[in-house]
Amino acid sequence: MNETEDLKAIYNPEGSELRTLQLKMLDILVVVTDICDKHNLPYWVSGGTLLGAVRHRGFIPWDDDIDIELLRPDYLELLRILPKELPDNLYLQTPEEKSYRLLFSKVRDRYSIVHSEEENMARYKEKGIFIDIFSEERSYRWMKDIVDFFYGRAFRRLKRGRPFHSLKFFYEYATSLVLYPVGVLLIWIARGICAITKPDNILHSYGIGNSTNHNARYMFPVGKVTFEGKEFSAPKEVDTYLRKQYGDYMTVPPKEKRATHFLKVEYL
Repeated sequence: MNETEDLKAIYNPEGSELRTLQLKMLDILVVVTDICDKHNLPYWVSGGTLLGAVRHRGFIPWDDDIDIELLRPDYLELLRILPKELPDNLYLQTPEEKSYRLLFSKVRDRYSIVHSEEENMARYKEKGIFIDIFSEERSYRWMKDIVDFFYGRAFRRLKRGRPFHSLKFFYEYATSLVLYPVGVLLIWIARGICAITKPDNILHSYGIGNSTNHNARYMFPVGKVTFEGKEFSAPKEVDTYLRKQYGDYMTVPPKEKRATHFLKVEYL
């Protein structure tokens, strides 16, 4: 066996809990990307999903995550379309949902429950297996860092609620009431500046958190990559993209750095 096959035999052999979870995620990915293709919305697989496609021809054997990204106008259009076209077993979760604290969206399976510290604390109903959908936009790293300082943390703390849970929670909630509107104003200013200067830098939308500062030159137009035997969209120059994000991405990390996120998945 080659190295990838050896790792699959250890972490995600056919029939294992992790492999079952991965295949459920793959099913969601196919549905969502088919909708993107149907409506000519360019997306690309990113992060560990793209890395796995190149290094392992599918999931990183110990990974339990799928990420796709779209430029913000396409992302907003996709959010408008998905509720109309997702099958009944799937659910779109967006930052508008009460107590959902993230500034990107997920498409979730309705017939499973993910158990993790974050999910167990949340008060929203649908907590099933998911894929992540990120909004990307042209910006500058320094500008994004400033906006995120005010906007991202304030958003998450306000959505968490429970200001009287502890003195710390009260302080964070109270300061966020001030910081959040400042952050919203800064977003409008930042987008106005970028509309004029048209930077080539592609970053997560404001508030999501830091991401690698990629360049539109090697990202667009999107190309194709094979993941788990299926073809999906990917950045134009995959090698350049992955080297910028991970460095020597073809080297498998040591065992202690092969982390997963989920504690337990319950199937209904």
